Amino acid sequence: MDNERNIEKWNTQWMIVAGRAVCSDCLESQALEDCERPFPHACGCKASGEKSEHPWVALHDILDCGRG
Repeated sequence: MDNERNIEKWNTQWMIVAGRAVCSDCLESQALEDCERPFPHACGCKASGEKSEHPWVALHDILDCGRG
């Protein structure tokens, strides 16, 4: 159940569109192959910060935890 909540929480901030992670606040995006780089939020994006620097890594961690 916690894993479902973590996915829902991730989905409040991020979307995956055409294979790219998209910030729901500033609509900037990042390809999977750039996952080790910090996410390129737009200037003034309310969602920018340490917790939103690597959305692909965060999603991987959530899904990996769900596999057990």
